[in-house]
Amino acid sequence: MRNKKNNTPIVVSSHDVHLDSDYVQWIHDIKERFRGAQLKVAVKVNSEQLLFNW
Repeated sequence: MRNKKNNTPIVVSSHDVHLDSDYVQWIHDIKERFRGAQLKVAVKVNSEQLLFNW
């Protein structure tokens, strides 16, 4: 988000944000799934590259 007057980013202090445990767990799960998907893609790309170069 940006300030409309001078186009500077709006920064929220961490002490102003209160996160419940469900939200924190949800974010953790999303990050875990994303990392898992990245690994799967990397393995698939590498295996296809090996087959191509074989």
